[in-house]
Amino acid sequence: MKIGIDFDDVITEFTESLMDYYNKKYGKKVSKEEILIWNWGLYWGISREEATKRVDEFHETHKVEDIAPLDKAIDSINELMKKHDVLIITGRPIRFEHRIEEWLQHYLGRNLEVIHAGEWHKGQAATKVEICKELGVKVLMEDSGETALDCANSGIKVLLFDKPWNKQFKHENIQRVKNWEEALNKLR
Repeated sequence: MKIGIDFDDVITEFTESLMDYYNKKYGKKVSKEEILIWNWGLYWGISREEATKRVDEFHETHKVEDIAPLDKAIDSINELMKKHDVLIITGRPIRFEHRIEEWLQHYLGRNLEVIHAGEWHKGQAATKVEICKELGVKVLMEDSGETALDCANSGIKVLLFDKPWNKQFKHENIQRVKNWEEALNKLR
């Protein structure tokens, strides 16, 4: 089976790492649990454009070790790759592709195929549902409720990693999972 996996907040602890960076640099105290909708500026008290610049700054300056993998993500991906065709479908801008490759090499010891769904904050490029349909992805592992719902409405099965920002999303093609252990059990 072909399985698509989102990168940030499905494989990595991206939001937690970003919040740590932001709070230290700007003297704030915003936690991952406070993020109920995907709009950093709203929580940081700045414009969406300024928030995008600050997220980009984080992408440009962080060390690989600054973003830890989710618990059991690496072992789970290795297990999936034994039986399935696994690829990463990310909303990260393509100009940060080298950062994903660097991370994968560091933690996984190899690269996977990485497909960029474009500049998510600019609404550009193909959507994840378009990519999944084109490539024949049967299951998407995702944290974005909006993306999960788009895929689910198109007949793609979604394992939605439970996050504060996706609590309200439900669909018969969406199965909510708390962690990688639960995700692997659902796939089995």
